[in-house]
Amino acid sequence: MSKFVVTAKVKEKVLSEIKKIDQNELRILYLLRNLGPLRFTNIIEYSGLSRSTVSKYVKFHISKNNVEKRIYRNPSKNIQEQRYFITDLGTEKLGEENIGYDESIYFSEINDLISNLSELKNFYKEISVAESIITDITRNIINMGENYFFIEQNRDLYLTLFYIYNNSVLTRDFKFEITEFCKHYNVKKLRIDFYVDRLLSSDLGLYMFSRGEDRFFFHREDVLGVSTIRLIKDNLINEIVELNIAEEKMISDLDLDKLAEDIIENLLEMELIWDVNESQGISGIKEPFEMLVEKMIIKNALEMGIPKTSLMDIALQSKKLLKAEGGKNSLYNIINNSERYEDLNLVSISESEETELFQSLKLLSGFCPKCGKTVLKNDLSNLCVRCGLNFENKELLSDIEAASELSVAYKIASLEEEKEIECPNPNCNYYVKTSWVECPECLTPLKKKT
Repeated sequence: MSKFVVTAKVKEKVLSEIKKIDQNELRILYLLRNLGPLRFTNIIEYSGLSRSTVSKYVKFHISKNNVEKRIYRNPSKNIQEQRYFITDLGTEKLGEENIGYDESIYFSEINDLISNLSELKNFYKEISVAESIITDITRNIINMGENYFFIEQNRDLYLTLFYIYNNSVLTRDFKFEITEFCKHYNVKKLRIDFYVDRLLSSDLGLYMFSRGEDRFFFHREDVLGVSTIRLIKDNLINEIVELNIAEEKMISDLDLDKLAEDIIENLLEMELIWDVNESQGISGIKEPFEMLVEKMIIKNALEMGIPKTSLMDIALQSKKLLKAEGGKNSLYNIINNSERYEDLNLVSISESEETELFQSLKLLSGFCPKCGKTVLKNDLSNLCVRCGLNFENKELLSDIEAASELSVAYKIASLEEEKEIECPNPNCNYYVKTSWVECPECLTPLKKKT
């Protein structure tokens, strides 16, 4: 979704400006930068280029990582569809050519939006909210985009926005517990919960996670959201490249827990989140945020085209995600392209409708009874590609909890076998792996042959 509202007036201005761009490849980047994610047919229509020309340059931009193709949720039609997104590299490319994001196009639109918020601003002044906080909340609404204005504007919504601001990850000094907040501002908790639900379910870019009774919020366009998403994408790409280079490794060997831990460490170093500090009486958010990051990794990996069955194998080996409340159910739904906020955020979804695993992954036959790896219906062999077990179809597991326990145990055992130790022969300084039968240097037996 474009950061600002793309009205008919804005669209007309962009399509007028694009005619001044002679380089065909830059026309495509300019469209995606100023009109947001577009379908292939839209790019043809708006660029004024032929289908073959658009196809040529879209493929070129994808190869250069200037553009990426991902699933987009169309809120107006409530459907998911493939669209093309400009990347940070694509935006930099436009900047190098002195063709960028013409914010003057949007200036009048932003002013119109701000004028629509006069009632909200007056209400905040009446309850003595600081001017700087009113400015921050106004900026947050602009980042939410046009879908925000489909929500009925009233006192309870304004108080909910103020509650979210007070419980933002980025405003840790302003925490306001929900019961005290409702008592102080004479509003029912049910109304705050209702509008939190409306805001989260309206595709406004909000994320929420819980720590006990405390709730924390951030937005995909704030510094935490942008940094987290960027780290997820960069680390995912690095992991995929390393797995492709490594011998005897598959994409399903990606370590979800380790990947999330690395991202969290980066965010801790940037002081965007914080850990427990018992000596100072500080309760951290590292653990719940880490589980949310694992969900975000799965979602981004799906958008990058990693097969669903590989994602299931990756998630099954997580010791954290499947232990979270609602983790199993939301995992099924994320892998099945869910855009529901209950799935994408770390919140309780015990009352949500459950998607059966074998319904959502129609190609899945079951799980290996030795290592928990997914087995597909169209597999030609009954030999598990991970552990080498020759199984009978009737032996396959259907219980995801049992498969997860096996996957985690097998992963731990495999890592143990990969450890290097010094050869037990005192006259040999060669380092060997514990899984080897004998030392290749001195031929000393390392374990009994089976």
